Amino acid sequence: MKIGDIDNKGQISAELILILSVMSMIVLITAYYTTSYLNEITNHTKIVIKNSRNSILSKL
Repeated sequence: MKIGDIDNKGQISAELILILSVMSMIVLITAYYTTSYLNEITNHTKIVIKNSRNSILSKL
């Protein structure tokens, strides 16, 4: 093996590690925001159900 071959393989490995790291960060950030939105939707749904139930009960 030549020194240039080793350098190229090292550079390719470093680039692959960087690409995988960026992809992992994108997945983690997307998961965080998705979970946040789902929690917000769940909380809002609970409020709507509670208000609807109270409205129905008050009409009875």
